Amino acid sequence: MQNSKLIQLLRSLKTSEFREFKEYLNSPVFNKNKNIIALFDAVKKYYPAFDQKGMDNEKIFKKIFPGEKYDYFKLKNLTSDTFGLGKDFLSFIFYRDHSPLKDKYLLEQLRDRSLDSIFEQTHKAVTKKHVKSKVRDENFIQKSLELTEEMLFYKIPKDPDSRLGFFQNELDLYLQYTLIRLLKYYNIMMHEKNQNNCEFKMGLYNEVMNYLRENPQDNPTIKIYYNIVLLGEEKKDKYFYELKKLKEKYINELNTEDTFTLFMHMANYCAYNFNVLEKPEFMREHFLLSKENFENGTMQLGKLLYPDFLNHVKIAVRVDEFDWAERYISEHKDQLTEEKENTLNFCYGYISYKKGDLDKALELFSKTNFPIFILKIQVKILLLKINYEKGFYEQVYAMIDSFRHYLSRENSLLEVSKESYYDFIKVLKELIKLRYMPDKDEININLQKIKNDIEDIKYNQFGIKIWLREKAGEVVEN
Repeated sequence: MQNSKLIQLLRSLKTSEFREFKEYLNSPVFNKNKNIIALFDAVKKYYPAFDQKGMDNEKIFKKIFPGEKYDYFKLKNLTSDTFGLGKDFLSFIFYRDHSPLKDKYLLEQLRDRSLDSIFEQTHKAVTKKHVKSKVRDENFIQKSLELTEEMLFYKIPKDPDSRLGFFQNELDLYLQYTLIRLLKYYNIMMHEKNQNNCEFKMGLYNEVMNYLRENPQDNPTIKIYYNIVLLGEEKKDKYFYELKKLKEKYINELNTEDTFTLFMHMANYCAYNFNVLEKPEFMREHFLLSKENFENGTMQLGKLLYPDFLNHVKIAVRVDEFDWAERYISEHKDQLTEEKENTLNFCYGYISYKKGDLDKALELFSKTNFPIFILKIQVKILLLKINYEKGFYEQVYAMIDSFRHYLSRENSLLEVSKESYYDFIKVLKELIKLRYMPDKDEININLQKIKNDIEDIKYNQFGIKIWLREKAGEVVEN
C-alpha cells in the first residue's frame, strides 16, 4: 500500500487539495462507492508522508471490511478504483482552475444545444474579458482564435455566407500563433547548440526570418523573440538596444516566462561582451538589467540558485554599486537553500576586494569551498589577484603551480577556457619577474611582450584580461 500509485498520488496533493479530494469522493456526482470513501478514511491520518507501520494492507482491509477475511485482490481492486478517481480529480481541479478551457467547452455546449441567446451573451462577456488582458502571447492568440472559430461555427448554419468574413481573421491569428511558437523553438535550439553543442534541423528558419524581415509584426511577443533570435545569431549591439527599447515599451504585455527569457538573453549578451569582447560599457547595462529584475521581482523562475545569487552581486560590484549589492544580499540570503555559507563568504569577499580591503577579502575567500568547478576556478583566480596585489610574490608562484595542476585534472572544463587560464597564469608569472629586473630598458622590452601576450588571451573570463592590462600599466607607472 505504501508504494502504490494511489499513495504516490495522495502524497503529491497539497493540504487544501487533500481536503478537496475527500469532498470529491463524498460527492455522489463523482463517486457512489462507499468502500472508496472508507478506504480514504482509513489512510487519511497517514497524510502527508504515508510511511507509518499502521499502513499494513491487512489492517487497512479490516477497517474497510470488518469481519471479513482478508482478500488481497479485493483491496487491490478498490485501491485501483480510488486511484482512478484520483486521476479524475486532478483533471477536475486543472479544468476548474484554468478558465480558458472552461470558456471554450461552455461555448461549445451552448452552441450544440442551440441555446442561442445564452451563447451570444456568454461569447460577448468572455470576449470582453479576454480583450482586457495586457499579455499578448501565444495563449492569448490561441484563445482569440478559439473565440473566432466558435462564433464562425455558430453563424454558419444560420448564414453560410457569413463565413467569408472570418477567414482572414482566422488565418492572421493562426499565423501569429505559429510565428511565436516557431521563434521560441528556434531560440531554444540555438541556445542549446551554443551551450551543449547540440545539432538541430530548424525547419523553415530562413523562410520565417525573411518573412518577418519583410512583414514586420505588431505583436509584442513576436517582435521581442524575433530580435532575441537575431541577437543570438548575429551578436550585434543593435539588436540588444532594440530589445532594450521593446522592453521599455512592452514589458507589461509579456508573460512571466517571456519576461524572464528577455532579461536572460539581454544579460547573456552583456556577459558575452565582458567575457569575450572585453567591452566594459556593457557592465553598466548588465547591472541595470539585474537591478530592474530585482525591483520587479522577476529575477528568477523557481528557487534562487546560489550561482545566480553571487553572479548578481558580482554584476553590481563591478560597477561600484556596493549599497545595492549589500541590500540584495540582505533581502535574498534567506532564500538560499544550498551552499549558503560559501556563497555569503564569496559575496562579502568580493565586495571587500573591490573596496580595497584585501586582508578581509583574503580571509573570506579562503573560507569558501564550492562543489562546482567553475566557482572553484573563480576563487583561485581571485586569490591569485589578491596575493599579487599584496606583493606576496612567492605565495603567487606556489599558487600558480597548484592552479596549473588543478586545470590539468579538471576534465569538465572546455579546452578553449583552459587555454585562457593557462595564459593568465603565464602572464602573471612574467609580471612578477619584471618586479625583479634592475634594468629599465630590459623591463620595457619584456613589458611590451607581456602586453602582446595579454591581447592574445582568447577570453576575458572573470575579467582576467582587463585586470592584467591594469597591472601591466602599473609596472610602467612604477
